[in-house]
Amino acid sequence: MKNIPYGRQSVDKNDIKEVVKVLKSDWIAQGPMVQRFEESLAKYCSAKYAVAVSSGTAALHLACIAAGLNKGDEAITSPITFLATSNAVLYTGARPVFADIDYDTVNINPDQISKKITDKTKVILPVHFAGHPCDLEEIHKIARKHNLMIIEDAAHALGAKYRGTKIGSCKYSDMTILSFHPVKAITTGEGGS
Repeated sequence: MKNIPYGRQSVDKNDIKEVVKVLKSDWIAQGPMVQRFEESLAKYCSAKYAVAVSSGTAALHLACIAAGLNKGDEAITSPITFLATSNAVLYTGARPVFADIDYDTVNINPDQISKKITDKTKVILPVHFAGHPCDLEEIHKIARKHNLMIIEDAAHALGAKYRGTKIGSCKYSDMTILSFHPVKAITTGEGGS
């Protein structure tokens, strides 16, 4: 039986040189390279800022905390995603509510989001499945109508654009999370933002 690798990374000599440079410095964690990465990422996404964290899962968890999710609250998300999306909601004591997908895009269906909103709903957490952006304009309209926050799960969508705007800009959301796990568009070995 042929072994199919979980992921293949493209790592060249320059990448190795830069990692070795950091390992030999006084700053293995945090430090100037992390700041440089955050600034470069924010610029690339046309975002106000970016914050590097240990993983995409940590980024989701922190975003849910920053959104103020608490016990008794609800966050509407897609059922088609990695479990970290709903687990981040659960970590806060809130409950994930799944809205069905659009069968053509495989992304969360804005009409289904509207049907799931209750007085407990605080957040809409759309997932850009396989790097394909959700219908952010419609989701944004729904969120504003009901005074809800939007956290984009863009773990697989770094580099994607929605109507000419890069995912990660937060033009249609309050926060966007990214992942740099080895199976994502780019890797930092692990990490998120």
